[in-house]
Amino acid sequence: MSKKKHLHILPTLVCLVCPLTFITTFLVAWQMGHVSLIFPYISDTGNYAPESCIFSQLLNITSMLLAICVYIRYLQVKTFANFKSTSHFGHRLGVTLSLSVTFNSKVATLLGYLSCLGMAIVANFQVKNVWQVHYIGACLCFVGGTVYFIFQTFFSYFLSKQFASKFVFYARSILCSISVVLTVLAIVPGVMSDYYYTGNPDEETHWRPQDGGYALHVTSTGSEWILALTQSILVLTFLPEFKNLHLNSPKLKIKGINDR
Repeated sequence: MSKKKHLHILPTLVCLVCPLTFITTFLVAWQMGHVSLIFPYISDTGNYAPESCIFSQLLNITSMLLAICVYIRYLQVKTFANFKSTSHFGHRLGVTLSLSVTFNSKVATLLGYLSCLGMAIVANFQVKNVWQVHYIGACLCFVGGTVYFIFQTFFSYFLSKQFASKFVFYARSILCSISVVLTVLAIVPGVMSDYYYTGNPDEETHWRPQDGGYALHVTSTGSEWILALTQSILVLTFLPEFKNLHLNSPKLKIKGINDR
């Protein structure tokens, strides 16, 4: 059974591909005249062809890579919890801690997968086509991702005592705090700006100062861009921990062959 090393490449790829996707689609959309230069929503940069094709393909790849990171992190925390249950604590306390961490890790992993699903939904359901589904995906992606990393910060505190640097814990704590604030600033002003918008509904991707609610709109869109970057960096914080991990390849057994 071979061992897979270099698992830290996965969070690195997510951190690189995700921002580059948004920058690329923004530049293409702006050159095509589909969005304004000043802070369109990320979703607006993937609304029309040809940028929507790039947006969908690269975000689908990113969501797949992110789902793998979520799974590897789950295995890491699970292994750590099992180790803690048999060492450094009394047996009863160790088992209780192990069960608590394992349960919370399962909840966090579910949130992580929902965030990945949300990213895939955002990629494949454009705002102009099915806006209701798109916004559900965006909430799953950003809100689910924020809560997921709050859980990971909690796990980092315990891991930092033996298996990880305290710097990772502090970095995640700061980034998660920023992420929570940005999530609120992306959602609340965004909803309010739509209420005050007086321009042409078909030209919201070219929101002008005279259209009403402009300051709220820019606050929302700017927060969304910074939030996307913040969450990409949060994924990158897996890098130092993943460097110490080896993953065994699955072994396939075929009835009648492996039994011999």
